[in-house]
Amino acid sequence: IPSLPGRQQFGREPQVDTECDAYKAGCAAASAELRGEMAQQEARHEEFVKSVGDMLAEMDARYRQEALSLIERLFSAVAPSLAVKSSRADIMQIVEQHAVHGHSELSLRAHPSLIAHLSEAEQKNLKETPLVTLKADESCAPATVDAQWSKGGLYHDPDGLIENVLKALREETGAAEEASAAEGDE
Repeated sequence: IPSLPGRQQFGREPQVDTECDAYKAGCAAASAELRGEMAQQEARHEEFVKSVGDMLAEMDARYRQEALSLIERLFSAVAPSLAVKSSRADIMQIVEQHAVHGHSELSLRAHPSLIAHLSEAEQKNLKETPLVTLKADESCAPATVDAQWSKGGLYHDPDGLIENVLKALREETGAAEEASAAEGDE
């Protein structure tokens, strides 16, 4: 029995005329459609990559700003008490080094609140050391120590240092905020 038209005979595949104009036109159309879809996919991919990059840059700027703000708050909370402790230790070290061991007259000037933070033993030691003059001066910053002895002196101003560090942190935080705002405007 002969085969019906369009049916495949057992073991034989239908023959396609690749030189036919209709076949060539179909291949060209399919290729053009595929290239168009690939271009669209590439555009979506580029858009996605850009949006992820923008999102990461925004997150980085926000977290940097938040970290700087946190550092500023922590430093503001901790630094003054550390400065007072440091200045107390400096006073006693200066007295020990220059008045007791160096036998030099020593003049100390400090804020009254810093002097009040000295222990009773430290205050007693300062009063009993004959070469030491301790002056409470309201014009000094809370942790400032101004020490003068015969061969030199020391002006210890941790409050100024603290203010400079806080100023730098605020400037950096401000710069981060401006950069974040500029990125948001784009």
